[in-house]
Amino acid sequence: MNHTLDPRILTEVSVEQIFQDGLRAYHAGELTYAVQAFSEVLVQLPGFPPALTNRALAAWSLGNLDHAAADAQAACRATPDLAEAWLVAGAILIDRGDQPGAIAHYQRAVALRPELAAPRAGLAAACLAAGQHASAEQAAALALSLDPNCIHARFTLGSARSAQGDPLGAIHQFNQVLAADTAHAGAYLNRGNARINCNDIAGGVADLRAALAINPGLKEAWASLGVALTIQADTAAAITACDHAIALDPDFAVAHWNRGVAALLGGDFAAGFAAYEWRKRHPVYGRHFDRLPAPTWQGEPLAGRHLLVRAEQGLGDTIMFARFLPALASQARHLTLACHKTLHTLFAGMGIGLCTLDDPAPPDVDCAIDQMSLPHVLALTPTTIPAAEGYLAPTTANADHWNIEHWRATLARQPEQHQPGQRLIGQRLIGLVWAGNPGHNNDQRRSLPQGALTPLLALPNTRFIALQLGARHAEYDIPSLAPQITDFASTAGILANLDAVVTVDTSIAHLAGAMGKPCHVLLSASHRQTQLGDWSGPIQSILTALQSIP
Repeated sequence: MNHTLDPRILTEVSVEQIFQDGLRAYHAGELTYAVQAFSEVLVQLPGFPPALTNRALAAWSLGNLDHAAADAQAACRATPDLAEAWLVAGAILIDRGDQPGAIAHYQRAVALRPELAAPRAGLAAACLAAGQHASAEQAAALALSLDPNCIHARFTLGSARSAQGDPLGAIHQFNQVLAADTAHAGAYLNRGNARINCNDIAGGVADLRAALAINPGLKEAWASLGVALTIQADTAAAITACDHAIALDPDFAVAHWNRGVAALLGGDFAAGFAAYEWRKRHPVYGRHFDRLPAPTWQGEPLAGRHLLVRAEQGLGDTIMFARFLPALASQARHLTLACHKTLHTLFAGMGIGLCTLDDPAPPDVDCAIDQMSLPHVLALTPTTIPAAEGYLAPTTANADHWNIEHWRATLARQPEQHQPGQRLIGQRLIGLVWAGNPGHNNDQRRSLPQGALTPLLALPNTRFIALQLGARHAEYDIPSLAPQITDFASTAGILANLDAVVTVDTSIAHLAGAMGKPCHVLLSASHRQTQLGDWSGPIQSILTALQSIP
């Protein structure tokens, strides 16, 4: 129906009739008319709480968050003991991004109606939006104890468990949501993401496509689909998926960033590094960026100027992108790299200044740049990557830290490994790293499962040295130098004495590359892996490569 309120008939109908007409219009999706009806009720009955609350809901559905929030707050003031008003206000505040306000409103609703599941479910959603995942899980569980059929609470419980690193627990909750509501696009979306985190990429893609079949305007599903397709090495399809998300929201930083990663893996450096700049607006990664202490360097001549380069992301990324620094330092009056202290002895021979990320910027800095923006500013292409043969070597400034002779003697004292019937002669020296940071969001695809390297250890006439740090350092019965490693310079000293390194995607891979050391990197998305999660092919390929070392 296409309603308009005719002032000539308002005197012929009661306020109650107008209010009921507004409710019918709201539930029929005639939102503009519903707002008009509730507004007329409020003319007749100023401050009438049900009209305020329902006009808030209609305005919210129309996307008018400011008016919706104002009406919801007015309803709370008019009836401070009405839980429903606080519930509506809390939901609108979540949508406005005011999580603290939403939490406070839901807490008020819980205090007013502790026996109801809805206020606790709303509180759980507000805590989840605020990043308070444990509190969200607790509130959702309490809501479900009051009403096991509360889909809102169960969905939030699954989302909270996923956010806390329990994708299997999350999937269990989303399964129950979808059993109750087969058209719940959000549950398909979040279950798809959880499946991807369990390395079930095909299942994740299926769920994401199901979410999009229900709601093609779900930008988050398009962005997540881009991630999954990138993992499957279908970068063209991944870019298309991200483009759908960006068309829905041109300022959607996650989709731009995902598109950049896919473009880089596809070899399009120009588009990839341009989109990678969106990391600074990413809701997760963007939190780590502070304002640069000087005007941003955008590629203009550096003669007579002091450039500050600020490291970002992982230590391995800092090492990898250090390849750009010598050339820039030769153009500038001075170049300072702000990075983690443990890298200082490694970089001491590069002819640059060093400070930590917490140190004040040098007072004479003229311009600054985040380190991983350098390829974009320098218009890097696959054929112009500098220092492909290595760019880190010991100098008089840091030779004592690398201590190559010390590590040569240490390696000579390590026991040799052998298999029955093999010679006790170790001709090759190979360093091994089989696991990365367990807290990394991609660790389940980066690190090797236990025992995966066992076939490699059978290689004859080879001595393997464990460089593995952390809880998994003793996984294989081979000599380990990990307890003696103090910083990256000492690691470099060890690598300098090895014939090659075999590693998963860790900072060791970047360090070996920076030194020009032969390095075999096990990557889940590598063309060598014929099936995602199956490392047997890559390890056999590396075994063959190592046999060619004299």
